Amino acid sequence: MSGKTGFFADVVQTGTVLGLDANLGPDAAATVMGGLGGENRSGRSYWRSYGLVEVGWYLRRRDLGWQGEHLAVQAHRLEHGPEWVDDAVAAHHGRFEGLMMFDDLAAELTRRGVDLVALGGPRQGLQEYWAPESQMTLFVGVGEEHHPGSVQKVCTAFGRDLTITFDGDPKIVWQQLKAVAAMPVEQRVRWAATKAPADFRSWWRYCTRLAAARTSSHDEVPERQRFVDFVFWMWEHGRAERVYTDKEIAFLRAEFVARLEELHFGLSLPSNDDLVNACLDQVSEPLCRADKNLVDVARLLRHGLTDTSRFDLIYERRSSPIVS
Repeated sequence: MSGKTGFFADVVQTGTVLGLDANLGPDAAATVMGGLGGENRSGRSYWRSYGLVEVGWYLRRRDLGWQGEHLAVQAHRLEHGPEWVDDAVAAHHGRFEGLMMFDDLAAELTRRGVDLVALGGPRQGLQEYWAPESQMTLFVGVGEEHHPGSVQKVCTAFGRDLTITFDGDPKIVWQQLKAVAAMPVEQRVRWAATKAPADFRSWWRYCTRLAAARTSSHDEVPERQRFVDFVFWMWEHGRAERVYTDKEIAFLRAEFVARLEELHFGLSLPSNDDLVNACLDQVSEPLCRADKNLVDVARLLRHGLTDTSRFDLIYERRSSPIVS
């Protein structure tokens, strides 16, 4: 196996570059990658380009610190020469050159037992694949403009639920959900049972995701507290209908509250202690990507904990960069 194939396979398998992911923050990125790289800023977004590797964060309001936005390997740059290989990557895998061919990478991932799922048909000359365990996506060229068969980009799937297949009009669905939020619980349950399409799971995840996004956005939402309570109910109903696992709900609740806490101070929300403990209760050994995501989202709520000792013990394990 070449150094190039090993590097890309490690990224897809672990969701990290040399143990680094966006959630570890700018200081960790500088430590792992050996400096600041090329810095870029746009509003509250900040990202660095090291060569092939790009990593970015969002600076939360109210002095709440950094939140990871993306980690990407811009594989298409390899066509311009080995100088694009980041120094930190070259130190571990050599300074390789030439585009990474998908067939070679897929063969190595199969050997490692890493599953890839094709996401729909090609778009704009690219076929997208998803690695569910690491929550990474790959874009592979299928059109002449993207060197057919070559890996063009590998990146995190932050903020995406790639299990959703329902394709609705968000404006129409949001209007429906606003009406449902005003109903008593019994009527909501009847509405869900009668309006659901054949794939209830996908539809309910779509609806819940949309409701959470609108409620926690910058948008003006009259009676926002009512919608906050409604979103929490949607997750609980989804749990009862086996749409969500306990691990998923722990993550989603903490993520939702962290966003509300940043943008909409004064709402009635679950305590940070309860939310963080619910996340930590779902963390298993050894830490997989979903476990690490739970620890990362719990970090966004650490400032409000009455006792940080349990969180700090687990986060110390999660935050130490591990070289593959």
